[in-house]
Amino acid sequence: MEEGKKPISRALLSWFLRALGPLLLAWILWENRGQLGIAWSALRSIRWPPLALSFLLVFPFVLLKGLRWQLILDDLGEHVPWRRLTFYYALGIFLGAATPGQAGDFLKAWYLKEDGHDLGAALLSTVVDRLFDMGIMGILALSGLYALWRIFPRTGTVLVLAGMLLGIVLVLSLLLSRRLRQWWADRVFRYLVPAGVRRYLQQKEARAYLDRFFLSPRNVLLGGGISLLSFATTFFRLWLLIPALGKSLPLAIFVPTIALVALGSLLSVAGLGTRELILLTILSAPELGWSAGEILSYSALILCVGLENLVLGLPLYLLRPLGARGTKGISRNNRSGELPFSP
Repeated sequence: MEEGKKPISRALLSWFLRALGPLLLAWILWENRGQLGIAWSALRSIRWPPLALSFLLVFPFVLLKGLRWQLILDDLGEHVPWRRLTFYYALGIFLGAATPGQAGDFLKAWYLKEDGHDLGAALLSTVVDRLFDMGIMGILALSGLYALWRIFPRTGTVLVLAGMLLGIVLVLSLLLSRRLRQWWADRVFRYLVPAGVRRYLQQKEARAYLDRFFLSPRNVLLGGGISLLSFATTFFRLWLLIPALGKSLPLAIFVPTIALVALGSLLSVAGLGTRELILLTILSAPELGWSAGEILSYSALILCVGLENLVLGLPLYLLRPLGARGTKGISRNNRSGELPFSP
């Protein structure tokens, strides 16, 4: 009977996590129901030129992401043309748009598997790609120390910043140093991972995949530079939404706010609820001159930018649905075709 309850519990937890963002959004809208008329009025009087430019800049954004993914795959021994990776990256953005934390983005690795590439390397490249984004977002969030200082108590702010710095240092160290990764696997993870799980990972030769989890210092720098360019494109797209509403916002407030919004969006589908909560917390400061209705209208425009990924990605997915091609060849290190870390 207990075993029968476990899948139900996991399903309930999964649905709760999916519903958390929309429920939070519903509560925020109810609490600010008197401002919804202002939000609608702001959206009706939108200025179209900056909004249109914001939508068009999605194309250089995806091109830069594809280039970074190519650098990562090259160091993992998988050489794929840039145009194909850009196409698959756009499909990954589409698949990830409707999942919490954009988890569906990892499905782009299966497109490489269908082309005959190693699935383990493809999945690792997706993890490294996500780590680049997390690192840049953390650094940008750190740039707004005084913005965080207004939100949290001082002790909490120091702890948050220290945790971000340690996380960034750890991620970079694991990317650059194979010896450090081996030390963590031998001296740390063995005490954190149950013996049964360790035996299973040994059977799947997971250590071989860990040893391949490496980027050259040159490509770490290039990947970081490309990440900065892609984030600059994204931030400029979201900044254009502000003059589209006829508003202004100091850059020193805008950058850390959007970085925190990006981090918070990992907790809910399409950032619903968490985005509005962060924006209302920061932008409602009286000295900034934003009403709650205007903040909600800005959040709605950010959502529209995200929905653009769905609108553009759907026809691409119809052209190349996952699983339609099959696997052209058997990958070198994963002949069964299954996930290297899955049962």
